[in-house]
Amino acid sequence: MFDILEKLNKLKKSVQKKKPGMHRLHFRFFRYIYCKSCHKTHTNSRADAPSCVVSVRLPSRNLLRFLFYDRVLPILYPRNCPVCGVLLPYGDYVCSKCAPQLPYVQEPTCLSCGKPVSSREQEYCYDCRIFPKSFRSGLALFLYNEKTRPAMTAFKYKNRRVLSQFFAREIFSRHAADILRRKPDVLVPVPIHSHKRRLRGYNQAELLARDLSVLLHIPCLSHLLLRTVDTPPQKALRPQARLNNLQDAFMVNPACRKEITGINTVLLIDDIYTTGATMEICTRILHAAGVTNVYIYSVCIGVSRD
Repeated sequence: MFDILEKLNKLKKSVQKKKPGMHRLHFRFFRYIYCKSCHKTHTNSRADAPSCVVSVRLPSRNLLRFLFYDRVLPILYPRNCPVCGVLLPYGDYVCSKCAPQLPYVQEPTCLSCGKPVSSREQEYCYDCRIFPKSFRSGLALFLYNEKTRPAMTAFKYKNRRVLSQFFAREIFSRHAADILRRKPDVLVPVPIHSHKRRLRGYNQAELLARDLSVLLHIPCLSHLLLRTVDTPPQKALRPQARLNNLQDAFMVNPACRKEITGINTVLLIDDIYTTGATMEICTRILHAAGVTNVYIYSVCIGVSRD
């Protein structure tokens, strides 16, 4: 049995490395079969209807994609632990050894961005004191450290799209009540430039937002924001330099102007939060477009510099 799992694991890595589009073919087949079964079930239940044409409301693409990556794909390609990489049994998302070691963000946290702070008397982290933010408040799942860095790198650069399921479920189990309390009208992923999207094949923040949309039953507007400038990496830049670098890098999608008119509260979704420059620029753009309240959520967040 173990030999079979090892062979499947090698095949999965080969597919992820050489043929990242293979998952799309599997998904299309799954969607076709699923929709056919829905249509057949609905038709049988309405066999006594006078009309031979039955209107069927098929599941949304986000729901089908979630079911595919969550329940179908792990049968073909077993999951690996996002921390240590060991093969996991079907239905598990992290191994029993690594689960207690996951660096969840704990209270007290910054009232603005959600970074951990040293005491409850310290209301804001260093970055938010020096550069006040425009969004209302933020939440984060993990600290960005040696435990989470490999998983985030794999999720962002190595086609490990299935990690979106793990992150979304963890976010839902720990912060669903906090998110729903903010009453967001839509979830909006932070966009990446079209050039990077072509190279990677996906936007990791968009995958996460779509999975959260299914779990939280909140609509996801994947293309509300556009990234118009492919800025260089900002790791070496100071906070103010990052803001200046991103000043004209984003815009509201002209095709979504009508959709944004009725939106009052937005939850911005991104993978990693460091200084908050990207979230801040996106928040300013949404405010300028008429959105009143912007909240943020990031999978990983850096440690405060205090």
